[in-house]
Amino acid sequence: MHTNTALRALAATAALALSVAIAAPASAATPVVSLSSFGDPATLPGGQQLIANFNDAGNPTGVLLPGFSLTLNGSTVGFNEGGSGYSGTLFNDPTHYLTVPGGASTTLTSVNGLTSMSIYMGSPDTYNYIHFVGAGYDHTLSGTDLVLGDTNQSWNWGKRVNFDFGGARVTSVTFSSTGNSFELDNVAGGGVPEPATWGLMIMGFGGMGALFRRRRAAATFA
Repeated sequence: MHTNTALRALAATAALALSVAIAAPASAATPVVSLSSFGDPATLPGGQQLIANFNDAGNPTGVLLPGFSLTLNGSTVGFNEGGSGYSGTLFNDPTHYLTVPGGASTTLTSVNGLTSMSIYMGSPDTYNYIHFVGAGYDHTLSGTDLVLGDTNQSWNWGKRVNFDFGGARVTSVTFSSTGNSFELDNVAGGGVPEPATWGLMIMGFGGMGALFRRRRAAATFA
């Protein structure tokens, strides 16, 4: 009896942690874009955590945080980086990065959603696009929007592009391009559950599973 009570309490705590992690008001506001950190791919905005850095070319869809997944639809990591006619260089970034050629895309999905996001982007092009989707939220930004009009296509351009979703939570982000290419690295986001929250959720879900198994076993022997 005491065990069941403890498991119920743990499950309730996990459910509360999950609800806190995903709760946020929906907003129809267009993402607010800002630029920072010229030539600095590593520095992240306050309150954001690194989600994916693409350093492992052998595992290009590998991500750093739980609750996220990447789908490469013709995009590449570590292939012909900086090659003429395909992939521009990513200024002052010596590591592997994501390249989205013309007609390709990459989609990042988040279980709990992001309240803000940023990417380190190079050689801005008008034909690059990002599509943000969440509950009651659906916006696409063009290359001109991403760099606030500075579409000079220079390979010596590299800045962190920051997006604020105005209180909404974005659960899907698609990077695409209609020409060669869209180069980006070090994707980061805000509103990501802290490790302690993830731990509570995992423990709670495990506890609920154990509780259900005990109930099934009890019913079998009754």
